[in-house]
Amino acid sequence: MAGRGPGHLHGLLRAAAAAALLTLGATNAAAQTEFDCVMDPAVVVEVGSEVLGLMDEVLVARGDVVTTGQVIAKLSSDVEAATVELARARAASSAEVEAQRSRLNLSRQRLQRADTLAASQIVTQQRMEELRAEVQVGERELQQARLRKQLAELELERAKIALDRLTVRSPIEGVVTQRHLSAGEYVYRETPIATLAQLDPLFVEVFLPVSLYKQIRTGTEARVFPNAPIGGEYQARVTVVDQVFDAASGTFGVRLELANPGQTLPAGQRCRVEFDVVATN
Repeated sequence: MAGRGPGHLHGLLRAAAAAALLTLGATNAAAQTEFDCVMDPAVVVEVGSEVLGLMDEVLVARGDVVTTGQVIAKLSSDVEAATVELARARAASSAEVEAQRSRLNLSRQRLQRADTLAASQIVTQQRMEELRAEVQVGERELQQARLRKQLAELELERAKIALDRLTVRSPIEGVVTQRHLSAGEYVYRETPIATLAQLDPLFVEVFLPVSLYKQIRTGTEARVFPNAPIGGEYQARVTVVDQVFDAASGTFGVRLELANPGQTLPAGQRCRVEFDVVATN
């Protein structure tokens, strides 16, 4: 049904629960332990890009299984890749540091020879001060050369980060439910590239009569029976119990977590859930 998502199904479930209570009456409702439910994805993510640009390639299609960190798309990155190579060349070069180190060593040797000759008064005090100043300047220039090399290395890291931002990765493990963009299209911030759904675990959503409120707790076990054609019986555990009732229907919402290793069970499937509890009037 186009335009009808999980919220629409949840509304139908709440309406069905209210209708069942009216049909069964209070006595039968107190004995009822099986209720309609729906199995939702644990997470639905519309993956986009924090960087605007031209889409170079989209590596996934509808129905593909993806893992966390998997590359799903790449934006055009020629300029950024060239910037990384330029920054890498600058960061790898030690020529300036070595040149300054050689100059400093030479200045220190001159000062050492002059200091030896100073005892014989061959070198004037003024010349000694000039040589000492030359060594001090050389030391500062070597420090500046090392700093410039460090900054070049930081520029390389920044260029790598800028390049990496043009690669879009999956934030979850799941399946691709829709691909919104293709190669050659322009990427805007408000336009998702693909929609992903995490299917392990599944969230089973159910609305229960308020008479069961004291019986349902976080950690309560239940059995889930997916509708045909899936079928089967699966164990689930309550993870969320709503603290606000729906006065109109006399129900409250409950979420159960259903393990789905291998993502074999589909999401969006209607089901029945059965609790081993007794309702109280």
